[in-house]
Amino acid sequence: MAECDSTDSILRMATSADSRLSPQLLAVLYLEFVLTGTVTTLLGPLLPVLVKRCAMSDADAGSLVAAQFAGHFVGALFANRNLRVSILIGMPLIAIGVSAFAFSSCTLSFLCTACYGVGLGLTISATNLIIARGQSERRAYSLTLLNFLWGVGAVSSPVLVEWAKQHQLLPSSLLGLGMAGFVLWGAMLLSGFSLSPEEETRSAASWRSSSLLLFGTLFFLYVGVETSVGSWTALYAMRMPHLNGSIAASAVGCFWLALLSGRLINAALLRRIPEHAIYAVSLAIMLAGFSLFLLSHSSLQVLIGASVTGLGLAPLFPLILTFASPVLLGCRNSGWVFSGAGLGGALVPWLTGQVSTHLGSLRTAFIVPASAAALIVALSLSPLLRGTRSGRPPSPLPGERQDGTGVQ
Repeated sequence: MAECDSTDSILRMATSADSRLSPQLLAVLYLEFVLTGTVTTLLGPLLPVLVKRCAMSDADAGSLVAAQFAGHFVGALFANRNLRVSILIGMPLIAIGVSAFAFSSCTLSFLCTACYGVGLGLTISATNLIIARGQSERRAYSLTLLNFLWGVGAVSSPVLVEWAKQHQLLPSSLLGLGMAGFVLWGAMLLSGFSLSPEEETRSAASWRSSSLLLFGTLFFLYVGVETSVGSWTALYAMRMPHLNGSIAASAVGCFWLALLSGRLINAALLRRIPEHAIYAVSLAIMLAGFSLFLLSHSSLQVLIGASVTGLGLAPLFPLILTFASPVLLGCRNSGWVFSGAGLGGALVPWLTGQVSTHLGSLRTAFIVPASAAALIVALSLSPLLRGTRSGRPPSPLPGERQDGTGVQ
């Protein structure tokens, strides 16, 4: 019931802020965002199954995750040029990739994950920017609620995989997930999805902006950290002393549940507490979670570490996107900033798998995402980001000028 109330709240707020988007279209957009959460996090609970079935090393498993986010990189690179077309192309790519993945061989699974990765890059980036444009007055709150819905999908992913494994319906469940993507795509076409020129990104300006470089790096690091924890937690928990085989799904499920809960709590706190204060506390909680990860000696400790890390990560992406939105919406050539998120999701988990294989320790390999988390904290101390959070315009690079529409 609370979940339905949250969705209703988003719909009412979005409709009042932007009457050009119908409630029916907004409902479809929010449902497809739930689906993107499920598909994005699918490989995490599936990795133990794939490692066993395909005799994968940790390096091979990391490469599979990298294939998905390499596709995400490519999709996000072009998403900002035409938001409507990006979603209308992205949704069928997600549906085709997941449906094919259900019955693919071990080798073709890399191609399938890359396919739905491209769709995710197009769809997630474009949807975030559409909502950011329509909710300029309460942007942080709106984006937090949108990404809360993404978290609903992320939490459902390990539940779906565990249920399908127990009932021996894994291929059929993945096929059903793909069919749901096709249904939402059809509903979007029937809703008359269109955006006016004012709702698209405005200028074809240069990408050479200090603020774009900073936000591109932060997106790279954040998605790399989140994907590494979501992808490797299940395997990490299985390699610790544990009570039963369901601990893998429980550990990764707790991570996504903490991320989901954290975003819901953040949406409530944003009504009373300044964004910068929530951001600072979240960074501290994230670092505490990684400390627990690195010091874990049992599956229960891994579960606790995953939960604390998820709680700390929860507000970061929506808030970084809030700080970045004015610059992203003002420059049509800013798509590479979102593609940096896909690149981080590809490289950081891949590097984690490589380190684990070469050193023979997944615990040691978790130093890779922990280091990326520390870099997020370091960059968050940048005067440029602090200026953006306080509402001052971003500082230009030498030779760069700015006007009311964004970077020129």
